[in-house]
Amino acid sequence: MKQAPEQLSEAHQAMWSQLEAELNPLIEAGAPHQAVSRLSAMIDMMGPGAESPSERSDDDLLRGRLLSRRAELHLDLDELDDALADAQAAWKAGWRDGATMAVAGWASYQLDQPEAAQAYFNEAISREGDDPAILMGRALVAVELEEYEEARADLTHALTFDGENAEILALRGEVHLRLSEIQAAERDLRAARELEPEDPDYALAMARLHMLRAQIDDALSLLDIAVGEGSDFALEAILMRSHLRLVRGEHRLAREDALRASNSYPDEAFAFVQLASVQLAADKLQAAKKAAERAVLLDPSLPDAYSVRAVVYQREGDEEAAGADLERAQIAAPELPMFLLGPAYDSVEMPALDTSLLEALGKDFDPSAFGRAFGAGGDGTGAGAKLPGGDPFGMLDQLFDDSGNIRGAFKPLVEMALKQAPNIMKNLPRGMMPDVDEETLKKMDLSNLTTEQLEAQMRDFYKMMKSGGAPAEEAPAEQEDDADDER
Repeated sequence: MKQAPEQLSEAHQAMWSQLEAELNPLIEAGAPHQAVSRLSAMIDMMGPGAESPSERSDDDLLRGRLLSRRAELHLDLDELDDALADAQAAWKAGWRDGATMAVAGWASYQLDQPEAAQAYFNEAISREGDDPAILMGRALVAVELEEYEEARADLTHALTFDGENAEILALRGEVHLRLSEIQAAERDLRAARELEPEDPDYALAMARLHMLRAQIDDALSLLDIAVGEGSDFALEAILMRSHLRLVRGEHRLAREDALRASNSYPDEAFAFVQLASVQLAADKLQAAKKAAERAVLLDPSLPDAYSVRAVVYQREGDEEAAGADLERAQIAAPELPMFLLGPAYDSVEMPALDTSLLEALGKDFDPSAFGRAFGAGGDGTGAGAKLPGGDPFGMLDQLFDDSGNIRGAFKPLVEMALKQAPNIMKNLPRGMMPDVDEETLKKMDLSNLTTEQLEAQMRDFYKMMKSGGAPAEEAPAEQEDDADDER
C-alpha cells in the first residue's frame, strides 16, 4: 500500500519553494553543478542534523528534503557515491519518500550492489506504489540477479501504467529472450522500435533476433541503424555487422568495420579478434598475426584470442605454437558469440564450440573460408591442425542428443543451419563427403518447411553427412585416427 509522503511545515515549505525556484533555472540552463553548490551552501548553513529520531525538528525534515534533491542531482551527474550518501542522510534526517529510496536504488545498482539496490527499490515501491520508473529499476536489478520471472512481472505491471514506454518494452523483450521466449521478445522489440525506430539499442536487439533466424539481410539493415555514421556506436553492433559481412563474403566491408571498431575501441580485445578474423579471410597473414597478438595482450584470459592466433600459427606452419594456443583456447568456451548475441545468447545456450556456427552458414558461402574455420588447409582438403570442435561431423554430434533428437537449446539455430545446408553441402570439398551426389543436394528445399519438418530434415541431413563422410566399413579406422589426433 502506498504510504503518505513526508510533509514540511508551512514555513519550511515556503523556504523550499523559494529555493526550488532558484534551482530550476540553473538545472534547465545545463548548470547542475551550480545547483549542487547552492544546495550545499544551504545544507551547511543549517548545521548538523539531530542524532536520534526523538530529537528531530522541522529543520531536520527540511534538511532531509535538501539532501534528497542533492542526491538526485548527484545521480544525474553520475556521482554515484555522493548520490547514495545523500539519499541515506536524507532518510536518516526523516525525509523518507519513495523518490529518495529510488535514488539510493539506482545508485546502488550502478555501483554493482544489486542486493542493496533491490532493498531500496522495494522500499521505494512500498511508498510510491505503481511508479513505472521505479518498477523498471527493480526489474533491472532482478535481471542482474537472474530473477527473470520477477523482472518480467514488474515490467508487465509498469506497462499497465505506461504502455508506450519504449525503454520498458525493450527491457521486457530482453527478459523474454533470457527466458527463451523468442516470439514474445520479438513482439516487444517490434513495439519498442515502432515507438523509436532510430534508437540504436533497439535496432541492435532486433538484429540479434534476425541473426538467430538466419535473416541476414534484415539483421544488416538494422545494424546500419545501430552503428550509424558517427563514432558513438556500440562495439557489439559494429562487430556483429563485420561478422555478418564476412559470412556473406563481403571481405572489404567486413574489414572496414573491424578496423573502425579497433580504432574506436583500442583497448577491447574483441575488436582485434574480429580484425584478425577478417585479415585471415583476406589472406593478410601478417596483419592477422598482429591483430591476434594484440587481442592476446589486451585480454590474456580470452579463449577467442588464442583460437584466432592458433589459426595464424597453423597457416604459418608453426604447429607447435598453434597447438599451444589451441590448448589455451580449450580451457573455456568462446566469448565472442556471447558478446555479439547479448541476451539472445541465453536463449540458445551455445556449447563450447570454438568456431561460430554463423561463420559457416552465410548465403554467399566461401568453401575456403569453411576449410579455414574448421582447421582445413588453404587448399580446402582439411589438412593441417585440427581446431577444437573441428570437423563438421563433430559439430553436428553436439547438436544431437544420444537419442538422435536435436538438443532443445539449439532449436533456434537449427532453422538457420538448415536454410543454408544445401549451399554449404554444395561447396564442401568433395573429399569430406564423397558419397553425396548433386541430385540429392538439389532436392533439399527447406525454405517453406515447418519447424517439425525442419527438424526431420536436419536428422536426414545428419545421417547423410555421417554416411557420406564416414562409411560404415571404414568407421573403425576413422575412429582410430580421431583418437590419434586427440593424443
